[in-house]
Amino acid sequence: MTNPSEGPGWTVPPAPPAGPRGGPRRRLILRAVALALVGLGLALCLVPFALIGYGMWEERQLTQTWSSAQAEATPLPSPPFIEEGTPSVAPATPTPTPRASAPSLVNAAFALRVPKIGYYAAVREGISVSVLAVGPGHYPATAMPGRPGLVGIAAHNTFWIPFGRLVQGDTIVLETRAGRFTYRVTETRIVQPDDRTVLTQTSEPGLALTTCWPLWAGNLAPQRLAILAKQV
Repeated sequence: MTNPSEGPGWTVPPAPPAGPRGGPRRRLILRAVALALVGLGLALCLVPFALIGYGMWEERQLTQTWSSAQAEATPLPSPPFIEEGTPSVAPATPTPTPRASAPSLVNAAFALRVPKIGYYAAVREGISVSVLAVGPGHYPATAMPGRPGLVGIAAHNTFWIPFGRLVQGDTIVLETRAGRFTYRVTETRIVQPDDRTVLTQTSEPGLALTTCWPLWAGNLAPQRLAILAKQV
């Protein structure tokens, strides 16, 4: 019997398209790959915050070690008992060397205190990536506190975000094993990364704090903030 639908002009209908090779298994693989990529992206986003948190923890550990050693070695008050306008103090005799039982203290050159914002941290020697990853560092080519010349200190802006509140007349204190030295902010400047004029040595004791600007921009900050002060 002839199919009634078969007539002049009739053609065989095309076969339905074949489904994707692999079917459900392939979809499961694609879903797993997508989830893995999302997880990797989230991990990469969290890494910078983890590094910042670790750096701040390291900074606190070193600062606590410095503070404890200073309290044992000298009768000077522990932080935060320094008031605005405290005069510089330099004992006539050197204080005892901190005990060797605190190996991390070896890397601390002195401590930096800013009463206005409640900041207190040990400063390590050098400005290498490893030093600045865990707190402020002292420019090796600049003077040490208490000696003639300019003291230079650098830090990542993630550690110094409150420093944007400092203005002319604010107090900054550098605490060394020989005593404390007080500075007054004279000006702040926004400069280019290659501008080294803010670190020019002077005959009078001074201080220059440098960090990336804007302070909230992290590693993407294109400029530098320089806070300049003179010893009083």
